[in-house]
Amino acid sequence: MEQTASKERAMSSFTKRKGQTTYKVNVFFAENTTSTFEDKLLHLMANDIANRKQDISEAE
Repeated sequence: MEQTASKERAMSSFTKRKGQTTYKVNVFFAENTTSTFEDKLLHLMANDIANRKQDISEAE
């Protein structure tokens, strides 16, 4: 049973359609990590903001 639950967690995914492109996102979080979901989310947002700033400066 534990092995099945582990496989289900590793195979968690969702799809997102943006325009004519469909993205399939696979979700995985390590069980033995010390960072929280909030930490991970803040990290993703910080990277997104940094990438957007870089895109804007390159466009100028």
